[in-house]
Amino acid sequence: MSVKYRAPASYPRNQDHIEHGTIHTLAGLVPGDSVVFAFTQSKRGGGTCLAFMLMRAMARLDPRWRIPPGKNTFTLQKSALGRPCLLLGDKPGPSLSFSHGEGRIWAAMCGKGSVGIDVAYPEEFAGDYPFARVFRPEELDFARKLCHNDTTRAAALIWSAKEASVKASGAGFNRLDPREVRVGAPLFKEQGILFEVLADRPISTWTKTEGRGWLSVALRK
Repeated sequence: MSVKYRAPASYPRNQDHIEHGTIHTLAGLVPGDSVVFAFTQSKRGGGTCLAFMLMRAMARLDPRWRIPPGKNTFTLQKSALGRPCLLLGDKPGPSLSFSHGEGRIWAAMCGKGSVGIDVAYPEEFAGDYPFARVFRPEELDFARKLCHNDTTRAAALIWSAKEASVKASGAGFNRLDPREVRVGAPLFKEQGILFEVLADRPISTWTKTEGRGWLSVALRK
């Protein structure tokens, strides 16, 4: 599936905000790479608008992603596994990933490597959730320590890191079992937590609180 989208001429040149979400830049997840991410409210066309605004932010970091005047049409496609693919004309664009939750669309983009983003909330793990089928005991143990022994919030933390990582891997859980994706011990960084997640290969994943839940951004070199 593909969606062609031409940016409205009314967008300001230096636009840095998307409704209630500010574009954030995450540097140093992998040396030499930067990731931009933001959210907008869930609505028709929100994902394509969000992708366009992130691409403008990417162009300020790397001129090769600048859209020439008069050629501002880009195409969003989905791979057979559901991964979003961005084309600028007939050339591949930056890596792009989406996540949905709490009435918002989140997106992350990077110019090098492959990016993944996910947001997860405790409510998704309430009731008779099959924790043993998804999480390794050691993962929940250290996550509970970070979440004041709240198992559902701990599960949301680990799940967001796993989901973002498999999105960055390009395979998703179509090819990987959740327990095969291993979240390593946390390393505390400024404004977040850094994990090394072993999916099909080691993937750097940065996580921060998002309301009652967690937001994770993963980058595979």
